[in-house]
Amino acid sequence: MNTRRGFTLIELLIVVAIIAILAAIAVPNFLEAQVRSKVSRVRADMRSAATALESYHIDHNAYPFDGFNRADTARYNYWFLPIDISTPVAYLTTAKLVDPFRDQRPGGARHWQFDDVRYRNTEATWGTAFAPFRSDNPTSPSTWFNAMMQDVGAWSMVSVGPDRFYGPSASSSTTLFPGGAQSWQTPSGYPDHPQPYDPTNGTMSWGDIIRSQLSPTGYVNTN
Repeated sequence: MNTRRGFTLIELLIVVAIIAILAAIAVPNFLEAQVRSKVSRVRADMRSAATALESYHIDHNAYPFDGFNRADTARYNYWFLPIDISTPVAYLTTAKLVDPFRDQRPGGARHWQFDDVRYRNTEATWGTAFAPFRSDNPTSPSTWFNAMMQDVGAWSMVSVGPDRFYGPSASSSTTLFPGGAQSWQTPSGYPDHPQPYDPTNGTMSWGDIIRSQLSPTGYVNTN
């Protein structure tokens, strides 16, 4: 007579527990790998864009307009790479520099670059050289122009990073930055800079991924 012996309840619970432990180990590692992949991707894209910006500067003796207070709202978007970088000369194949971390979908009108890496031209935003491009047509530089030139140089690019929102900066109401939003500033004292990304906490890392003319990590002379 053949008898079949199945698993006991204890054995099944042990198997389930082992599977749960393995999943608890594997899932965070998988998420960490995704974050590291996205960080590498956005840094590589920024590096390519930085090369394109410098090539543009060689040809035009200026960096492209960043859309700040733009008068031509059909051609330029606010603080994004303009199509000038890709046409008529293709310094980049496209002006759309997608931010892999920016996946929030706030309400209101959205434009075709809404999910891209931010680009800021210091002269265009805080200076006067691009006054004809701006609706406010400034006649004197902002009081923060020299501070921005000291901190980032002529341009900067920013990805939201793993925390998925711009900042945290001194004007942010919410921040993951240790000590709160007011606990960090650049050497110039400019109060509204995003803090640099810190990879030590993995998927919970605060800060933005930044590249500027002066530094591949965003700012110079920061601790």
